[in-house]
Amino acid sequence: MHRVFIILAIGSVIATAAPAQSVRWDPPGGQLGFNQLSELALVFENCEPDPDQLKLPTVDGLVFSRPSTSSQTSIINFKMTRTFSYVFPVRPTQRRSISIPAFEISTDKGLLRVSAATYAVGDATVGNSGLAINDVVSAKLTMSKDTLWAGEVIPFTYHLSVVRRYYHSLASNINWLAGPLLVEEWSKPEPVETLVGGERRVVSMQTTRALARQPGTFTLKPATQMVNLMVGTSGFGLFSAPTVEQRQIETEPLAITVRPLPPASAEFSGAVGEFSLVSKFVPTTSAVGEPVTWTLELSGTGNWPDIAGLPQREVSGDFQVVQPKSKRTMKDNSLFEGTLSEDVVLVPTRPGRYTIAPVRFTYFDTKTGTYKTLASEPVTVTVAAGTQSALTQPTAPGGPVQFSLGGATLAPTSSVAPSAVPPVPPERLPRDPLAAGARGYAPLDSRPFWLLVTVPAGTLVLSVWLLLAALRSRVNDPQRRRREARRTLAATLAKLNSTPLPASRSSLLHEWQRHTAALWEIPHAAPGTRLVHACVATRLRDAAPAWSQLWSEADRALHGPDTTLPSDWALRADGALQAVRVPGWPPSSLFAPRNLLPFFLTLVVLLLPVPALADNAADAYKRGDFPAAEAAWRKTVATTPEDWAARHNLGLALAQQDRWAEAAAHWTAVFLLAPRAEEARWDLALGLQRSGLAPAELVDFSRGEGRHALARLASPGEWQLAFVGASLLLATALIVLLLQGYGRIGRWARPAALAVCLLAVLLAAAATLCLRNYGQLAEPDVAMVWRPSLLRSIPTEADTSQKTSPLSAGSIAVADKAFLGWSRLTFAGGQIGWVRTEDLLKLYR
Repeated sequence: MHRVFIILAIGSVIATAAPAQSVRWDPPGGQLGFNQLSELALVFENCEPDPDQLKLPTVDGLVFSRPSTSSQTSIINFKMTRTFSYVFPVRPTQRRSISIPAFEISTDKGLLRVSAATYAVGDATVGNSGLAINDVVSAKLTMSKDTLWAGEVIPFTYHLSVVRRYYHSLASNINWLAGPLLVEEWSKPEPVETLVGGERRVVSMQTTRALARQPGTFTLKPATQMVNLMVGTSGFGLFSAPTVEQRQIETEPLAITVRPLPPASAEFSGAVGEFSLVSKFVPTTSAVGEPVTWTLELSGTGNWPDIAGLPQREVSGDFQVVQPKSKRTMKDNSLFEGTLSEDVVLVPTRPGRYTIAPVRFTYFDTKTGTYKTLASEPVTVTVAAGTQSALTQPTAPGGPVQFSLGGATLAPTSSVAPSAVPPVPPERLPRDPLAAGARGYAPLDSRPFWLLVTVPAGTLVLSVWLLLAALRSRVNDPQRRRREARRTLAATLAKLNSTPLPASRSSLLHEWQRHTAALWEIPHAAPGTRLVHACVATRLRDAAPAWSQLWSEADRALHGPDTTLPSDWALRADGALQAVRVPGWPPSSLFAPRNLLPFFLTLVVLLLPVPALADNAADAYKRGDFPAAEAAWRKTVATTPEDWAARHNLGLALAQQDRWAEAAAHWTAVFLLAPRAEEARWDLALGLQRSGLAPAELVDFSRGEGRHALARLASPGEWQLAFVGASLLLATALIVLLLQGYGRIGRWARPAALAVCLLAVLLAAAATLCLRNYGQLAEPDVAMVWRPSLLRSIPTEADTSQKTSPLSAGSIAVADKAFLGWSRLTFAGGQIGWVRTEDLLKLYR
């Protein structure tokens, strides 16, 4: 019995000391903020969950996000407790009490029961301010009218207003499940600052259009959007970072009434909106066997997804109808505004006069609430006798033939816009053709490469100096471009005389105009005749009438209906060119001071005018005359683009005028020139925050985390100098090893050389890594697009058929070529296109 008593006592002690297992919610209750992200932890005590069996019950009005995990071990009074937690971000979507029901969950200790938890949902406050979310952020969805016709297109407007001191960024695009409506994509947000009730607010307005196909009364669901609010800061000084809370903003639901269309005739096409119809015959006089083109074009705004095609047409059986092709073109990816056209080829088989009956198109006009019919004018086609070339005779000569095409319908697009905070890369466009084959060059071996790097070039200094001075004098020669243009014009005229093909002549005429503009220094991309006359008259008054006449005739041949040139045009153009004399390059200009001593003169130019100009600009800025300060600092930047202080000041003047995007572009240049300066880092963070631009490269540098913290210790130019210094260090170490090998220096040389080699390798690796982090920002011709623009395949606005792509503000690319007010951009992904030069800012030049 004594032994049994001892065993029972020990068992009770062990049972008492054994840890109990439990699973619970932490906190087990309390209050949550409506539409506010909070955290709930599912705590496993002295047990671990089975990840494959973790399944929470569905809770109406509470959204669970992807959890994070944590674990903890504690020992209190020799008792060890282990906890494992799943931390769920949760967001209440209803203003009522929310209960998580009890459920069982699988653990390594078997099934355990989780008790129910109840939470009250109240109004969320913004940080610790005590302000309700509705006092800081408001969203409103409005429409032009609440009663509309079935198939009518109506605009919707979304207004978002945020108190400026709390605004950080938009976390998502608008999410609107519009129910029975077919909705276009929302326009891009363009936040602006304004003063509302004495308080500065960031206001964003976006628009879209929609139509309802079925009649009835509907209640549209609210539109929602996630907004990041800045509720404080953590850290201090350069290490401070904003504390951001993410909230979902919701509009009020809208009620609309869709009326059915009145009874319609059999001719009704189903189109609702505003339309126009154009019918053309080319030519109206033909011969048997010669084709006639009948073009029918329907354009306007309306329910294009429900329009199947153009109306049916009828022609005489004496025409053969070549199967036409319809082309539907929607404006700017719109669903409700576009053009539908068909080109029908009619081949007459008998001579005579034929009257083509009008084409009728009936649609419902929503403005007047009535049906309207568009009708084309009747056309008479005269067909003369001719040789019929291999035509198949119609099966019923003289009888009418009806034909029609069904238009391609557009698939409804989602009403939810894709989420994208960084600027969207442009779509791929066709590249320039390659004129000939291209060969690559293999890199040199290590030894020849370092030999070329370390060989001194002191004996070549004088010859290189004179060569550079000669090249500089030729580049600075004001007549160089005119001589090149005159030489190219002569070759172009020779090609014109020997080219009978119209397409080739059109291309050569474009070349003639481009080089003529360079010869007479015409400062415009598409000059008129008067501007040409004025520019020629400034240099050679007697030649102005002849050149302006040649330009006018070339314009008519390129852009007018008649593409033929006068027969003597080439002869007159050659005579006018022969009369032009452009001075040649004077060799004596080689010894001009500005060519022989460019660095000395540049230093004098930089040092003399800058102080007075800076003082004048600073005085204007202090007086509040920001446009005058901007003009003065812009001149300084144009003269010395490497002056980052002037760029910093120019950005300040632009920011004072609420031109944040352009200021952000200049401040980006400031950061790239002086990334260690506190002003540069402040400018970059402020510019990105206030302009709404978010290039991924700049955002990473603004945060300064990870490898970007190392990269921004020096500018790209300084890292290039560091790489050159590493090569010189390595060359020095090799020379020291050679001297030691020949016994010229002591044994200390080997460890010293190895240490220098290690330092050179580390420096070269750091420089390489940092230059790769900068990417295209390390290119000397890098530019930033500071306002939304359009990327084009060719540098002209006259050709409307070319491929284009929207170009987002904040895009980074290399501007490697310029042409008459256009710049060619090369993006990191290999995309190439042309954009207006005024839409971008070069960051180093």
